[in-house]
Amino acid sequence: MVKVTPPVVRALSDYKYDGFPRPFQLDTHRPSVALQPGDMVGVSIYEAGGTPLFGGGGSSSGGGAPGAATAQTSVSAQATTLPGQLIEPSGQILIPFAGRVRVAGRTPSEAADEIARRLAPQTVQPQVIVTLLSNNANAVSVGGEVNKAGLVLLTLRGEKLLDVIAQAGGPRFPALETDVRVMRGNAVAAIPLQQVLANPRDNIVVRPNDNVVLVRNPKTFVVLGAVTKVAQYNMESERVTLAEGIARAGGTVDSYGSLAGIFLLRSEPTPLARAVLKADSAAIDDTYVRTAETRGLTGPQTRMIYRIDLTQSGGYFSAQNIALRDKDIVLVANAETAQIQKAMALLRAFTGAYFDLSRGAAFYVPSQ
Repeated sequence: MVKVTPPVVRALSDYKYDGFPRPFQLDTHRPSVALQPGDMVGVSIYEAGGTPLFGGGGSSSGGGAPGAATAQTSVSAQATTLPGQLIEPSGQILIPFAGRVRVAGRTPSEAADEIARRLAPQTVQPQVIVTLLSNNANAVSVGGEVNKAGLVLLTLRGEKLLDVIAQAGGPRFPALETDVRVMRGNAVAAIPLQQVLANPRDNIVVRPNDNVVLVRNPKTFVVLGAVTKVAQYNMESERVTLAEGIARAGGTVDSYGSLAGIFLLRSEPTPLARAVLKADSAAIDDTYVRTAETRGLTGPQTRMIYRIDLTQSGGYFSAQNIALRDKDIVLVANAETAQIQKAMALLRAFTGAYFDLSRGAAFYVPSQ
């Protein structure tokens, strides 16, 4: 338990929550047009002369004065376009007269050079052009709560997370109610979509075979205790403060609510818990000080209870500067006199009943 003081409020405000793990950020990733198994490619082959392998021969014509023994041969290039081919799982395609050629891992121009090299012994100066017809392997799957789920093809631009979400039609629900889950290999990471919008570093570069899933996860908080309306509330804006949360519950009940006993219960990331405890050691509950050496802060999350005293002048400003988070619990404690009031109400009920019974007995006159 920690009493909220200005240093504690500053520690809570200055902390930056973790986004995607470091392996997901891919600072050194560079997009590539290298061919992969599953891509569809087209191959065009140009032969400079001689007897063509893939088409008709060249044309020749003779001319000059009668009896002149002159001959001119004009050779025209022969062009042949092969049907589109799917790159096999082995990474190869079949080229007539060249056999199986491995193109996976090569760019279209590198694949063209390899095919031309394989054809050179059989034809004159072959020139080859490889065209990518369908880029099925260099794609990202985008699904979940989007308007148009499916595969999004990647380009040399280096699409980022928000780019592929936009190409999938955007989220179906507001960013405040949506989480982004990225699956890459055997690793999975998820953060709120609002955090991606607010922090450019979390707008990570996607890479082929990533799976991006949008999940609806409305953010809520609960207000309990001596308030007018105990309920669970949705966060309808990007930032909801503790003071606003109490106000939405109707405030404390005047008869038995305690303004000095406002408690905020949440699980904090352990680095933030350490920062809070270092910010103001005088604000820490003595129980923690006695047990800190034995239990420590070793887990990823630490349960924290913050106490705000609204009877102090700075209490309202502290409540206005603390932002609520998903699944927070706000508890308004009873006043110290609440138990006395309950006891008096119970005593009043008994005395009222006795008075009513005795009054009824006074009006009863037994018959002679």
